[in-house]
Amino acid sequence: MGSLVIKGGTLVTPRRVGRGTVYIEDGKIARLAKAPAAEVFEARGLLVLPGAIDAHVHFALPVAGTRSADDFHSGSLAAACGGVTTFIDFTLGHPEVSLPEALEKRLSEAKVSTVDYSLHVEMIGWIPDRVREISEVKDLGVRSFKFYLAYSESGRRTDLRTLKAAMEAIREIGGVAMVHAECDELVDQKKGPFPWARPAISEEVAVAEVGILARETHCQTYIAHISSAPGLSALLRAKREGAPIMGETCPHYLLLDESVYSRPDGHLFTVTPPLRTPADQEALWRALGRGRLQAVATDHCPFTRAQKDPHRDNPEKIPSGLPGVETLLPLLFSAGVAKGKLRLSQLAWYLSEGPARAFGLWPRKGAIAPGSDADLVLLDPNATWTIHAEELHMATDFSPYEGLTVRGKIVGVLSRGEWIYRDGEILARPGRGQFIPWQG
Repeated sequence: MGSLVIKGGTLVTPRRVGRGTVYIEDGKIARLAKAPAAEVFEARGLLVLPGAIDAHVHFALPVAGTRSADDFHSGSLAAACGGVTTFIDFTLGHPEVSLPEALEKRLSEAKVSTVDYSLHVEMIGWIPDRVREISEVKDLGVRSFKFYLAYSESGRRTDLRTLKAAMEAIREIGGVAMVHAECDELVDQKKGPFPWARPAISEEVAVAEVGILARETHCQTYIAHISSAPGLSALLRAKREGAPIMGETCPHYLLLDESVYSRPDGHLFTVTPPLRTPADQEALWRALGRGRLQAVATDHCPFTRAQKDPHRDNPEKIPSGLPGVETLLPLLFSAGVAKGKLRLSQLAWYLSEGPARAFGLWPRKGAIAPGSDADLVLLDPNATWTIHAEELHMATDFSPYEGLTVRGKIVGVLSRGEWIYRDGEILARPGRGQFIPWQG
């Protein structure tokens, strides 16, 4: 692998935004300065961002009798086109499968990935008698563990006693408990993934419970896909009370609201937790602008119209999830930075350093610094384009942002110093992605 200089662009990190030069050698950032005898890419007028990390995706996930439309090949290719140079997916947990077995199987499936990746371990069916498996997973390079406080009907729910025992064990290995926070008793599963069946109070109660457990166990805890102002308030209250707790939200909670469910195609927008009110949107944007959250991720779980349409009138059976991995960075720049709701430095935090620090990828990932992987995104902040599902690379024929004009267009993407997307051309090859184990 040769040398490359990215010259004259505006370097964006959580601590500094300013003109600079990046010298890349052997896939790593060697220094932030010019160097002789290297290929030069002139980036004047472009933003040079650290590669985005989507810390919450679901490729090839079995849901409601079907499977999410993107697999590790198509999903990672779409990620590359959208400036996501690292993603974190999940094992497929099962009570009769050990955590290490589930991890090794999923790692094998992910080998076709175009970009780098890590995994969270689902704790479905885990019991305290299997505590040794947590350390075994750590030895395989993963220290984040996913719990559900809902979905008891499918056996995915973890009760609070078991969650507390798991959090104590996760604390001992320096890991993170990632929680889908909806209170099962306050959800009406039969009415489907809609706000009238999964009200904001279900999120608020669950976040409050998890916050107390985090405070008492001292386990680093990450609340996935916060959708509501009450859920956000519960998170911030737990932080004030000393809980080591972090929060994530998603672009669909920032750009869409529950009014879409009244559309003729409203069933296509089903996602869990559901979309909320404009007031909830505003609360989440304010929290991001004030630096209150750790990451913005997509919960990417796409389905085609053919997968959702048959269940239009049967909400309990409709597969729940939305596409997003390819549009994460452009949407957050356009709706956040370009509209004055976020600073450029905050964009770099929420899409790169924040998730990298949360899940043990820092400083190899999420940084523009000597020694870090040369994962970079070059973005034209003045270019505009319009989202059309047929022009994207995600394996679905539907985009929740169809027809939306976006400001900010990706010009090029580097992964470990290699161009994987440039001037509209996909240069990545399947299988070049690497598993990134927990750092440190």
